[in-house]
Amino acid sequence: MSALGTLNQALTRRRSNPLPAILIGLGLIVTAVFTVIAFLEAGQSEPVVILARDVPYGRQLSADDLTVVLLPRHRPVQLTGIASPAQVIGQYAARNLSANDLLQPSMVTAQSPAQPVYPNGETLTPGMVPVPFSTETIGPLTHHDRVNIGFNDPSGAADVCDQARSVAEGRTPTVLPPDTPLQPRPYACRLLSGARVLYVDSEAQVAYLELTPYQSHAIWTLQAAGLPMWGERYSSDAPILPALERLDIGQLTVEELTAPVKPITGDE
Repeated sequence: MSALGTLNQALTRRRSNPLPAILIGLGLIVTAVFTVIAFLEAGQSEPVVILARDVPYGRQLSADDLTVVLLPRHRPVQLTGIASPAQVIGQYAARNLSANDLLQPSMVTAQSPAQPVYPNGETLTPGMVPVPFSTETIGPLTHHDRVNIGFNDPSGAADVCDQARSVAEGRTPTVLPPDTPLQPRPYACRLLSGARVLYVDSEAQVAYLELTPYQSHAIWTLQAAGLPMWGERYSSDAPILPALERLDIGQLTVEELTAPVKPITGDE
């Protein structure tokens, strides 16, 4: 090849490949389009129903009880709510509802409730009674826990715990004769084990326990006698403890105090 031909090739401008530039341009356009769509979606809202006023448990909802506000379409699932008042008008409040509450499906029921529902959604089992019990001796408590109930008898009277326990176990009660030199010792008696917790009012430090009518009567009787009462937070999957279990300071043993807790298995 001559020197002149080589020079002509060097001076001739090569045509550039347009494909990379086209792809980059398309990418920028697509990104811009999706950005605009996301911005528009974020700015969109939809109606949800809230309470216009307080509605007591069990009352049928009317249009005057409800109002509609707009919330962003993309919001936490806890704020999903109900889109139209027509979906709930005529239904019944499943618990006490407060003004400005975001109405959720679990807050209403199609049928008039047959019995009260506690704020946490728990209901009383038919045939049982709710008994308010102070949580001062228990501490933090939830409705997933169980409660043991006991009382203290400073007098040491055997007929308060021992005789009832003996009768329940089919034994003859042991009662100290009046002239015995041994003085009865104060003791603690565990009365009930594993009572179900219906609801805990943390501010009032009161737990509402589900008991049988007889158990409830026993609690009121002990309170009428002025005996100090106490409670224990107890796991819902723990074994039921013996009823009317008495313990005084003279019965304490090192073996029992240091014994490990028996593990709970699936067979129990």
